[in-house]
Amino acid sequence: MRRLDSLTKAALSGFLIILLGSFPLFSQSALSESGVGDGDDFLIELEAYVKYGGSIDVIDGMTGKKYHGGDQVVKAIYNNFPKIMGGLHRKLLELEARHMAFQMRQGTRHGDMLSELAKSFGIRGFYMDDENWLKKERTILSRLTAKPFFKIKELVVWELEGLSGMAIRNNERGKNLKFNTETMDWERRVLTEWEVNIRGRKSFKRVNKWQGLNLDTNKGFHISDSLPGSVYTSSFEEIQLSYPIIVSRSENEATQIDRLQHLIVQNISHLYDPFSWGAPRKTRFRTAFASRLRRHMEDRSSRMTDRDWFDRVMSSFLNDVVTLKTYGLEEVYDLYVVQRFEYRQLMGVAMDPLNWHDGEDRSPPKQRNNKKISFNFKSHDGARFALLDVYLRYGDVFLENLRLKLTGVKKKTESRSLIRAAIEEVSGVPADTYIQAALKAQKAGIIDYRDNRNN
Repeated sequence: MRRLDSLTKAALSGFLIILLGSFPLFSQSALSESGVGDGDDFLIELEAYVKYGGSIDVIDGMTGKKYHGGDQVVKAIYNNFPKIMGGLHRKLLELEARHMAFQMRQGTRHGDMLSELAKSFGIRGFYMDDENWLKKERTILSRLTAKPFFKIKELVVWELEGLSGMAIRNNERGKNLKFNTETMDWERRVLTEWEVNIRGRKSFKRVNKWQGLNLDTNKGFHISDSLPGSVYTSSFEEIQLSYPIIVSRSENEATQIDRLQHLIVQNISHLYDPFSWGAPRKTRFRTAFASRLRRHMEDRSSRMTDRDWFDRVMSSFLNDVVTLKTYGLEEVYDLYVVQRFEYRQLMGVAMDPLNWHDGEDRSPPKQRNNKKISFNFKSHDGARFALLDVYLRYGDVFLENLRLKLTGVKKKTESRSLIRAAIEEVSGVPADTYIQAALKAQKAGIIDYRDNRNN
């Protein structure tokens, strides 16, 4: 059993050596992923940006009327906000166009490789439809190119020296302010609603996305419906943003301007994300291949008696093989970690439902970071990672053995027994023993990757 001992001890360490290339970790939005708000470079080029969105109303938060103060901080933010938005819009368009072109190339290549691999396993007729590939994303990009999504409707000015809970009680705009008793500072938020109206000849569908962001902590939420494939560029309504700022008579003006402008860049980089619908940007482009292959398999006849398990396991495993060859093991682990451990509703740097007032009941999802991994071969994920482990160790030798067994079936057969036999023949270890050790190794590898991915 010396061979088994080395298998158990190896866990992840031996796997990482075979990485064929790293795959970038995705943030909620392209702008935040780019790090545009992390330094001074973006603001240094402020004067070069084309103004965006026309004039902005400046509102006195206390009175709700036009602001008539002469505060130099307010004047600077008023003048520079459209430039910041113009620069961010241009950068978003560049990033998304480049990302789309990359995904179109990679998607075509990935789809072709998966189609050939599936065909070798007797799964014929599968292909990724080029016409419908990334159709929604291409529509959003066309809309982004034609017209910005965001419009800064108003800049709401609050003077720090006049703020108190009593002063903003029953003030509609004051609902977006909160005094944090722990930090002893006032905090601001924005709440936005994206509305998409999809009209057909005899149908109408409305899809909404709600976002909220604490402008001082960059924590927030993202809740949305899924966007259907029938969406058109004209379906998207303009999002109007009311942005509050707090100015102080006692703080240095240049310091306030610098801080507020950096926060604006960070805030908008999180909020201006037209591509995340139903799921975060991190998972878009990445889940379509396995799910489409599975649906294709479900529509075909099969001699396997455990169809549901078999279709789920094989569609995931075959896609994992292609992913390994294209990106490396890191991408397999990263997508699993994102789907299993991260908040689907996260906006910004951390989840915050921003329930600041009575009647606001956006329930945050349960904490997922400490969720345990429990693999067994009877489950889809357990079987998938057991097969992945064998492939990582034995490569095409295992793939060919498995292929011959699955394509050589002449009558109704349980697929589990065939897969277990392939594992045993290739590894030289009893299937139960190998699977137990393999799942232990994969579990350790995923946990290690999860805990170190952002370091």
